[in-house]
Amino acid sequence: MDAKFRAVLIVGGVACLAATGLSALTLLPPAVASEAQSQLMASTKDLFAGPKFDPNSLRKFDIVLDDSVSTEVTHQALVTKIGFGQRTIVSIVTTPSGTYSSDALTSPHVRYAGIEVTPLPETWPAFPRNAVSVSTSDTPWGKSTSLKVRSGSFVYYSQTFVPAPRHSRVW
Repeated sequence: MDAKFRAVLIVGGVACLAATGLSALTLLPPAVASEAQSQLMASTKDLFAGPKFDPNSLRKFDIVLDDSVSTEVTHQALVTKIGFGQRTIVSIVTTPSGTYSSDALTSPHVRYAGIEVTPLPETWPAFPRNAVSVSTSDTPWGKSTSLKVRSGSFVYYSQTFVPAPRHSRVW
């Protein structure tokens, strides 16, 4: 048997089995199907019963690195930390200048040499909630247009460049 024919036969068989399984669901009485959905909805409401997340509760920091702090990562590990009944993922990064933890970087109780962390007030002017800025610049090589959209602490940046037309010169 040819390998292509065998592959088509296997894929066709799997598709027939899947179609048979899905068509068997239509044979169930409607009460069973609606009962399963109501149980599912009840369990999802139990799963997500906590308070909704408020993005405005996030804190922002101004982090300044000294020249002695290296940003070249030599090793990185992700660790799950369980504290105060919550699980958080902590990134531990090793650089030539030291080992740093994402959990301790913004903590007021831990200070790293060469790293200055300052919490920003909620109404910090550098982080407007929603801002759009467009800038263009003309150069001898072409025209550059950039678009920057800020939404909370996220910044989306897009830039386009249109080269200048070439001029043919005749000597």
